[in-house]
Amino acid sequence: MIYTVEAFDNGTGFLVFEETLPEGYDETLKKVMGWTADQQGWEGYDLTRSQLEALENILGKSIYDPAYIFQISCSEQN
Repeated sequence: MIYTVEAFDNGTGFLVFEETLPEGYDETLKKVMGWTADQQGWEGYDLTRSQLEALENILGKSIYDPAYIFQISCSEQN
C-alpha cells in the first residue's frame, strides 16, 4: 500500500499539500491508527494530533499547522 498524509484547508476544504510515507511501515501504521485489518486501498481517515505526531516521526519532519485538517489515505501500489 501507498500511504499519504493529506492536509486540507480548514476554511475551504481544499487540499493544500500531501506527504507520502516511506514504504515498510505497514505494521507501525496499524498500531498508530488502531487498525485491526489490512487496508483495502480505498480508505481515508481523519488524524488525531497524536496520530499525526507519530506520522511526523516516520516522515522525519513536522507538518502540523492548526490551519489544516489532516487525513491519511491509502491506495494500492501499481
